[in-house]
Parts: sequence; C-alpha cells; structure tokens
Amino acid sequence: MTPTHAQSVVILGGGPAGLTAAYHLIRQGYRVTVVDPQPLLANAPTDTTAYDGPEPFTILGCHHATQALLRSLHADLQQPVWLDIPLEFRLTESIIARYPRAWFPAPLHTWVSLLRFTGLPWKERWRLVSRVERLWEGDERLSADLEQRTADEWLVSIEQSAQTRRIVWNPLARWLTGNELSALSADAFITSLRPLFLSTRHDSRISVVQASLHSCLIRPITERLTTGGATILRNTDSAQFRYERDHITGVLLRNGSLLQADWYIAALPPQQLTPLLPERWLTRYAYFQQLAELVSIDRTVLHVAAQQPCVTSRLVLLGGTAFHSVLATASGPDRTDFSLITTDSQYAHPRPDPDREANIHGLLRSSGLLLPHSTILSTHRHTVANAILSLRPGTKLHRPIQRSPIANLLVAGAWTDTGWPPNLESAIVSGNHCAEALALR
Repeated sequence: MTPTHAQSVVILGGGPAGLTAAYHLIRQGYRVTVVDPQPLLANAPTDTTAYDGPEPFTILGCHHATQALLRSLHADLQQPVWLDIPLEFRLTESIIARYPRAWFPAPLHTWVSLLRFTGLPWKERWRLVSRVERLWEGDERLSADLEQRTADEWLVSIEQSAQTRRIVWNPLARWLTGNELSALSADAFITSLRPLFLSTRHDSRISVVQASLHSCLIRPITERLTTGGATILRNTDSAQFRYERDHITGVLLRNGSLLQADWYIAALPPQQLTPLLPERWLTRYAYFQQLAELVSIDRTVLHVAAQQPCVTSRLVLLGGTAFHSVLATASGPDRTDFSLITTDSQYAHPRPDPDREANIHGLLRSSGLLLPHSTILSTHRHTVANAILSLRPGTKLHRPIQRSPIANLLVAGAWTDTGWPPNLESAIVSGNHCAEALALR
C-alpha cells in the first residue's frame, strides 16, 4: 500500500463539501488539489439556512458536523459570536406567533412546546401531540409509504387544516428544505423535522452567527489549505474524466491540461457531474443513471438594508408569500439588514419595479420588522441556479452515497445521501464521509 503521505487527491468543486473534504485530507497528509469552477472559492451558497453574503447566517443546534468544523477552524482564534434566536411564524399581517422552547428533558420538552405553540389551533395541536406521544411509546408507527406521498397529503391524513398547512407547515417546509409541501415527499419532511423538533432540547436551538459564512468557514479553510501546500485552481472548469476500465486516470480541464491523482472527489452539483462521466459508465451503472432523475431549483436571497436600530436578531417564517423566511440582523447601531429567501423565479433577476419593491417593504412592515418611518438604504439580490434539490416523492432513492462504483471516485455534496435535507450540514457531512472513506481504505 502506498503510504498516506504520498497519496494525492483531486477535488472538483470548491463549495463547503469539497472544502471540508480537502481540509480533513490535508491534515491527514494527502497532497490535495482543489479545482473550483467559480472565480472565488464557494462563491455560490448551497443550502437553505446559510448563504455566502455579508450578513450573518443561521445554524441549528442539531447541525453537529457544522458546529464541530467551525470549532476546529477557530480553535486558536476568537470564535464567531453565536446568538440564540426564537423561531417565529407570521400568521396574518398583524399576528406573529413564536414557537416556544420548553426547558424540560426530551421528549417532554417537545410535548410542552407543541402544546404552548399558538400558531396551531388547539384541536390540531392536541391531535398532533397525541400522535407524537403514541409514536414515542410504540403504540403507533409511521406509514411505510411516506416516500411515495407528498407532505401535504400526509398532513391532511393527520387532520391538519388547509389554513394551518398554508401559514405554518408550508413555510416551515420551505425554510428547512426549500421545497413546497405539495412537491415534497412526506418522508423528507418528517426527516427534516425530527432532529430540530423531536430530539434533545439543545438540538432545537436556532442561532445566528454574527459573521458571514465566507469569513467563518470558506476563508479559514482556504488559508489552511494554502499553508498545508494544497494547490487551488480557481475559475477552472473540468471537461471530462479520463479512464481505463473502471478506474479514473485523470481529469481533463477546459484549458487542455490533465490532472492526475490517486483519488478523485467530485464535489459538484449533479448537473455538472454527469457531463464529466464516460458514456459507458452512465449506461452501465444505476448509480450514475439515477443522477439524471435529480431535479434542482433556483434560489434567490433579497437583501434589504434599512436605517433603524435592531434590538435583537429575528427569524420569521412567512406564510402565503413568495418569500418563505426573513432574517433580521444588526449591522450597526442604526442599521438593520433583512435577508428574504425565495425560490420564485420572478425575483431571480433585478428589474425596475417600484410596485414590487413597495410590496416587499410592506411585507416587512406588516411583520413588525421594518419601522414605519425607517429609510431603505439599499436593496440587492443574489440568485444561484440549481441551488436547491427538489425532494419530490421518490427522490430519496436517487440520492447517491459517497462511494461510487468506480474504485477511486467519491462523490460529495449537499444533494447526496447523508440523511439530511440538502443543506449546509449535509454538505459538510458528505465531505466528512469522503475523508473518512480514504482514511479507512
């Protein structure tokens, strides 16, 4: 066996998944080359709870891999400030309901929190708590066909009203997964809810990190890779894998150069990965054929800066609007930044539309976030194509594991099969799995 320190790895993709794998591998003594198609590493956000903008981002208590990576990166430096914030729901233009956090051991804290949550009508609340109790005690089991049903159909079956689904469950599903209830599998919906609401009290925490994703994760990893002797090729596209039989011998770049290594990690979206694969693999292996079944949608973050004080950061889920959530944070003593997230294509491209801008400002005011006489300082948007994986029924079977049928090829990304929705945690977990797979080879 070749000694670990002599092994080389080419990682295609400079997003959180690829950078996480690179970070662990460089520490294990591998010679690492990162090929990033973006002008800057991780220029595009990859999840529904964090984005690569100047504003702070949120992290959940159940995101253990993300927290561990951030602690590792900042072990010798000042840790980014994390502030716990509540989860709020905009029920009507004038009513905001806060999801309470009960200070009891699990699972009692879940029951108490649900019973106290005024966003659900009392009868629906009681039915939901009773069902959760029966599931915990083993008196009832979840249906075996959840992956074949939509989340909306399943919620109807447990007697959640159309109004509740619209103002509570749909914005919650869109925030956690980026998918509408009507297009989301029931299994994916329950999987996204379980770690945040049905686990330990600590896992139910929602924190806003008072720094950007770039400064917390991207830049520190890049610095460590550079210090460790890694090669980083920015703004470089891959053209195709070269192979012999079922073994990769190199990756051909668009500029005509050929990179060769012992191992290859494809940390790219499925739409960018499949063109690199030989036709022989696409027709022979179901693993690669299934990538064509994965569908992604665009995601837009609208940033609005206002001249007003921000006493505390807030996260509000928005029912019945194009935007599923808004995060309000302070960027100065008299400035508040709002980040609204949507998958509605009408907001993907900036166009002069005073009426639409007025509607957005009205939405912020009716939610109690924008003060009546505040001045809007700036508005800009950032759209990422194919940023969110559609979790429609049947998708779970098509999300690939990290080990591919090709002996020296691993696959990473938030969209792979990690047990998580396709978010930042999933991307980091996939990078961890790739590094672990090479360590245990």
